[in-house]
Amino acid sequence: MTLNDLEPIYEMEKRIFNDSWTKEAIENELKRKRYSLNLVSEMNGIIIGYFFAHFLENEAHILNIAIDISFQHQGYGNQFLDQILENYLQYADVYLEVKRSNFPAINLYLNFGFEEIDIRNEYYSDGEDAVIMVKKEKQHGLVSPKR
Repeated sequence: MTLNDLEPIYEMEKRIFNDSWTKEAIENELKRKRYSLNLVSEMNGIIIGYFFAHFLENEAHILNIAIDISFQHQGYGNQFLDQILENYLQYADVYLEVKRSNFPAINLYLNFGFEEIDIRNEYYSDGEDAVIMVKKEKQHGLVSPKR
């Protein structure tokens, strides 16, 4: 993703979300180089989705992932997330927040092995709660089970 992608991503963000990011917030993410993973999904040279995350060592936090409205419910979001997790975040614990009412997204994340771990009350600007989810990749035990 580059600064040249700012306008199409911002327009897509406004179409998809009622509480969309500002153009300045997107631009700041595009300019942020350290600890950032910013990707686009393209079809025939057209941006159909985007992804923003921050990471440090073996931990990543998904800030935003979206597929444009006309491409939703066709498997593109599933493919995009699968490629991101497989190619960029396979060795990370991945965290995210999702609106409590966004059942399609919650189900998508559950299908990828994310677990619901907490609730952030009134997290979003419209007052809706966020479900905090994590997909753990690390083995946390120091002792192997006996066989």
